[in-house]
This record gives sequence, C-alpha cells and structure tokens, in this order.
Amino acid sequence: MDCTSNPISRTNIPFHASGALEFVLELAIGTPPKPYPFLLDTGSGLIWTQCKPCSKCMKQPSPIFDPSKSSTFSHLSCSDNLCQALSQSNCTRNQCQYFYSYADQTYSIGDFARETFTLGTNSDVKVSMAIGCGHTNAGNLNNSSGIAGFSRDETSMVSQLGIPGFSYCMNDDINKRTLLKFGTQEEIFRDIKAKVQATKFVDPPPGIEAYAGLYFVSMTGITVGTKRLSIPKSVFDKGMIVDSGSTFTELPNVAYNKLKKALQSSTKWSPSNITILDLECFSTGSIRPSQVKLPKLIFHFPGMNLDIPRDNYIVDMDEKGVMCLAIMNADSFGIIGNGLQTNMQVLYDLKNSKLVIAPNQC
Repeated sequence: MDCTSNPISRTNIPFHASGALEFVLELAIGTPPKPYPFLLDTGSGLIWTQCKPCSKCMKQPSPIFDPSKSSTFSHLSCSDNLCQALSQSNCTRNQCQYFYSYADQTYSIGDFARETFTLGTNSDVKVSMAIGCGHTNAGNLNNSSGIAGFSRDETSMVSQLGIPGFSYCMNDDINKRTLLKFGTQEEIFRDIKAKVQATKFVDPPPGIEAYAGLYFVSMTGITVGTKRLSIPKSVFDKGMIVDSGSTFTELPNVAYNKLKKALQSSTKWSPSNITILDLECFSTGSIRPSQVKLPKLIFHFPGMNLDIPRDNYIVDMDEKGVMCLAIMNADSFGIIGNGLQTNMQVLYDLKNSKLVIAPNQC
C-alpha cells in the first residue's frame, strides 16, 4: 500500500487515558459504524472485540458488538493468509477461529472475521481489516471494549494498514484527548522544538523468537545524577520492549537493584512495608514525598540518552508519607511501559525500523 497518497496515512485517531492506567483509541466498526474504544497495545498483534452471542464476556463501556447487525461483517476462511498467520487457531466448517491470550491472563476465543473500520475524525476514511470476534473472553479490558494490537505481527492493525509509522503522546489526564497519528518522522516532529532522538529496533535474542513481532531496543546503561551506574553490558542482553499496553517499566534484576540503591543513597529514603500495585515504596520521613528532590535519571540506548521526568518513574503518596518507584523487577527481558513514556512524542518508524522520541507536553 502506498501510504504517501493514501488518506489512511493522514488519519488522526482520538487517543486518551482510560482511567485504568491504559490508553485507548476511539474507533468505529461495522456498517453502520458503531463507536468502540480499543486499548492501544504495541505488545500484541491482534485486533478484537467481544461479540454476540457471548457465552462469557467482560464488563465494557460499549454494547457488545452484534455482527448480525453489520452488513460488512464476514467470516474468514481457514485458508486465508491472515488465518494462517495466527499463532493459535482452529477451523470449523472452513471458518477461521482464534485463541489469543496476554501476560495478565486476559484471553479471547472466537471467530476471526473481516469487518469495516472507520478511522479517526474523518468518517470518509474506511478500511476493511481482519478482527477477532470474541464469544468467550475473560480478564480485564480496563474501561475499553477491545484491544488493538499494534505489533509488527501480520495480523496487527499497523501491518494490515501498511502504514510507514505511527506516533502518540500519552497524557494521564482522562479528560484530555490527544491524537494517534500515522506518518513519517518529518511529518510527526515538524512542529516540535525539543531535541529529537532515535534508536534502532533490534531482533529479539535467541530463545524468544515468539516475540519477534514486538518492538525491541537495546539498552546500554543508566545514569543517576552525574554517575553512570556500574552495570555489566550482559545484563541488558535480552533487550527491552517498548510496550504501550504495560503500565510500569521493568528492568533486569541487576539493573533494577543498582537503580534502587542509587536513588536510596541520594535521597536517604528508607524502605516501607506499604506497597502500591506491587511497587516498592519508601518512607520519606518528615518530608512530604512530593517535595523530595530527586537526581536526574537517564536511560541510555544506542543514539539516545533519554531523560526521564520525575513523574514518569515516581508515584508520590503524600497521604501515606511514602513515594513508590514506578519501575519493577523484570523476570526476563525489560519493558518500557507507558508510564515512562508520558508527555513524550513517541514514533514507531516502521519504514526505517527505529524508535524516535522527543519531550512534548501532550
């Protein structure tokens, strides 16, 4: 698809916080089009919503989608390339069925179909895409009515649209709307005056090829204040994935403990038995947590030194007298979660396979 001349490449889609530490796109599906909020998830590769008849469904803000009321809904055959691209599928009467699951145990099972999407604020921009129509679903949709996978998997929304890149700016104010934009680096950052930096996407390390569609970057180190932490390069060998669908950033064990120790020594905070959302919290004594001054924090990547604002990695709980580190200990590869990306213009440059970031007050 030549996106330079296609109206899809100039589409802006309303984008905002869901109120549940996640971010949603406002899309419309079916004919006639019905509005549905979809979680934007760069860590997965399927678009799906819950459908009637629903044997098991989660709570969602929109009515359950009824495919019988849409004139453009059609089942995909088992021989369709997109059905073949699913990691888990089944075939019943030559109709493709899917099973998709997530790290938080959310899952969806149903029919893999084709449906018309209306994109953004321009109701003339319509596109037909494969969508999961879930009849058995469980987990948590976090105030959305479906999940829009934006990985590089063949079944994802971005792969089906064939766009050169997409960009968002996350703001955690649920009353403030921003836009998801499709386009190139030149288009996205044209009016941004702040420093623009980029780092290349890399392949996942051996042994986790199943995650090949995700957006891995190489992390090379961490600076706290003026001191580069002594972290062996091998600690970051498994890479970091950029994941809009994960709230908190996760660092490999050695890096996490080095960061925590450096912050503790510079602020004199002490461990607290209070935990918030599984985050480690620290007592600040007689000082209100929000008034504690923290040293500069920089994450290093090839070609990028990312200055992390205080609010992106600290949760202040003044009423409890603690501050919590909004970074967690990773079990495997690291994750750059959406909290760390707040008030940054983030571009996934698919054409040139790189991540581009600049500070931006969304």
